[in-house]
Amino acid sequence: MSYSLANITKDESNQFVLPLIPKNKRGFASRFSVSDLFSCMLHKLKTGCQWHKLFIDLEGFKPHFSWQSVYCFYKKWCQADVFKNLYNAHLAAKAKLLDKSNLNLDGTQTLVKKSAESARYQNRKKGRTSNVLIMTDAAGIPISIGPIIAGNHHDLYQVVPQFAAMSRQLNELGISVKGVMLNTDKGFDCKALRRAILRRGMIPNIKENVRNRKKTKRGKKRLFDQDAYKNRFVNERCFAWLDSFRTLLIRFDKHDSKWLNWHYIAAFLILLKV
Repeated sequence: MSYSLANITKDESNQFVLPLIPKNKRGFASRFSVSDLFSCMLHKLKTGCQWHKLFIDLEGFKPHFSWQSVYCFYKKWCQADVFKNLYNAHLAAKAKLLDKSNLNLDGTQTLVKKSAESARYQNRKKGRTSNVLIMTDAAGIPISIGPIIAGNHHDLYQVVPQFAAMSRQLNELGISVKGVMLNTDKGFDCKALRRAILRRGMIPNIKENVRNRKKTKRGKKRLFDQDAYKNRFVNERCFAWLDSFRTLLIRFDKHDSKWLNWHYIAAFLILLKV
């Protein structure tokens, strides 16, 4: 494959993916190569092809297994949290290279073309969508991914428990975010989120939503750094990187777990280029 964000060598597959594959408790060990299986999954992620069309335009590779085998291993590795652990391990390894001058939080909506979990009609997109919150560093590198939620909800739906889980994940990986400014747009303007950010030692830099206030606020104004807020648009660059993976551009996966694991693989590939 010649895709800029999907290029991964056989040695890199064996180095990063192979140690995370769970061993069979009984029966024979698989005779299929982990690197070959992972390359097929990357091809599916990048091209967005249907599973049964997996090998049609796969150049320079003659598989000795069927597409059903690739799907079976993908499902098995999703259940074993292989891709989540792959992303977390690589994120922890690249922690010193992350730009934590400020962080950015935003959600991305994805159109859903088939019946799926956490998919509801979104008027702005004129179709059923799924939403996922993503936190990035100052360079637009995804450092935390939230759960999948239905697209009919607004930005503040369960935002505090989602943010708490994302912050907890960073702490478990040894990535300190204390004293770091967090940028969000006015759709996330609420007291509960501001308090949640402050409780974790971060600085909320949220643009105030005028629709939340009928009268001018009296007393000291909330902190808002316009120059730091301009960096929030690196989120759009991150979303553009994710959309370059055709499987993430339009959702066809029925189950949230499989859909979320595609995000973990894509984020791992982005981290691999850091």
